[in-house]
Amino acid sequence: MQRVSFISLWGEQDYYERLYTPVQLIDGLYETKFNKSFALLSAWGKLYKRSLFDELQFSKDRIGEDHFLSLKAFLSSERVVYLNKGLYAYRERTGSLSHTWTGEWMSALVCEMEEKLALLANRGYPLEKTINLYQMVLKACLANSRFHGLENSEAYRQISEKYQALSLISQPHRGEKRAIVLAANYPYLDQVLATMKSVLYHHRNIRFYLINGDFPQEWFTGMNRHLVRFDSDIVNCRVTSSQIQQYKTDISYTVFLRYFISDFVKEERVIYMDCDMVVTGPLDDLFTMDLKGYPVAAVRDYGGRVFYNREIFNAGFLVIDNAYWRAKQMSQYLIEMTNEWHDRVDQADQSILNMVFENNWYELPFDLNHVVLHNHFTDYQIPEGQEFPKVLHYLSHRKPWFPLAAQTYRDVWWFYAQLDWSEVSNNLDLSPLREVDLYPEGRPLTCLVYTSVAGIPHLEDLIQRLPNVCFKIAARVLVSDELARLLVYPNVTVYSGINNMPNLDEELVALSDVLLDINPGEKTIEILDRFQLEDKPILAFEEVKSTEHHQQVFSMEDWQGLVDAICNMRKVRE
Repeated sequence: MQRVSFISLWGEQDYYERLYTPVQLIDGLYETKFNKSFALLSAWGKLYKRSLFDELQFSKDRIGEDHFLSLKAFLSSERVVYLNKGLYAYRERTGSLSHTWTGEWMSALVCEMEEKLALLANRGYPLEKTINLYQMVLKACLANSRFHGLENSEAYRQISEKYQALSLISQPHRGEKRAIVLAANYPYLDQVLATMKSVLYHHRNIRFYLINGDFPQEWFTGMNRHLVRFDSDIVNCRVTSSQIQQYKTDISYTVFLRYFISDFVKEERVIYMDCDMVVTGPLDDLFTMDLKGYPVAAVRDYGGRVFYNREIFNAGFLVIDNAYWRAKQMSQYLIEMTNEWHDRVDQADQSILNMVFENNWYELPFDLNHVVLHNHFTDYQIPEGQEFPKVLHYLSHRKPWFPLAAQTYRDVWWFYAQLDWSEVSNNLDLSPLREVDLYPEGRPLTCLVYTSVAGIPHLEDLIQRLPNVCFKIAARVLVSDELARLLVYPNVTVYSGINNMPNLDEELVALSDVLLDINPGEKTIEILDRFQLEDKPILAFEEVKSTEHHQQVFSMEDWQGLVDAICNMRKVRE
């Protein structure tokens, strides 16, 4: 008779009962204490509601089938009761199927992990922990294969390829957290979140410092629950009334919140960002770059060159040597300079910062603070390997979150703003933003109407009959309510007051497939010229056409013919 030793490590203090939702239970799959993860995924030791098996069944002729079924059972349940008590004795024995390393067993184990990943991804769950576990499983399979002499098996070769491929994916930074400072008050909440999500879509291990005067502490508590999955956190840097009262200016104190960076931030290197910015790629190099002894690095303000005839930097994106700022008591010095000069400068804190750091700043490329209104003042080209500028700055009153569009890259801001936290975590390799991220099924066929009048015959009929076609309606003047009301249709974007915005014209032409020359009144000839030059179709109503640009012409009565023509273009494109 074989003698078996049993060891029990349970005590009364270890017993508990807990009610879990499926979301909460997923985290329990990674707990190793008391073999909790093993107990959750194994088929034994459970009582099931019979109706679960109306849809679920064990796979036939498969090793480890209980793990995948248990996961599907949890995700199909509204709630699960877990008893942390030793009610089931599990004995490991030599020669058991689950402890005999064969190619078949290894392949089944890896397949089970891959199915788990696919299922969780389909349900929108965070994947970092599961991917880390998957990598550990691959590594363990390779080690055990070598121990059992299976290096020449087909299973070993396939697992080795998967492990090597997974190792190429950049892993989250595990060192000290990198500091990014934002400054805003609570009415700017949506913009703060869009900026943070854009950063975390491409980074891990970030410590955000939010300098503010009125964010509730409960918001920070809840936000840190989200950020833990990104190995990140956020610090509430609340300015006090005594700090605010130091200013002798009538300008809102929120403009000067960045002055307090060295008072709150402990890290030596800091990135400051305005909250009308989004990041479209990794900024890792900036946290270690050599500042050449300068206390701050920034991007040249090309608007300052054109409008003010000054060579200054834009203060919306700064890389800061925080040790220098602390040593020089920069917060106090900036406040003193503001009190002295506030009524003699034209750009508020940006003017003060440029006075303090005149000829003492390191220049960064325009790609790191791409002011969308200033692109045409530069010779900027998007760097190789990117599809978008790395940091987009929506400067001026033309903000992308307003109902009427008035700037380039509006869709990029909305992409980040509308991500939920599980979607933020899905960019596993932290790669730069791609157009396919914005439009997974491809951009919809897009029709451009460039008008100077509000009354456009049959425009609303076209919008209604073509719900899967995007309509961009653009005017260089401020649009009337007659056009603005068309925003009730989800396939419509209205651009208002876009005179002297050549980059926006370029974007509209580049991203539109068809020009609809259906508006009465004055025509924008350069837009017609561009479509003709690029050999893009121009569809027109005969009654309002006033130029010859090789238009395909329809009568107003035959507006359905125009609809059919667009439908045919869409079919060809698909």
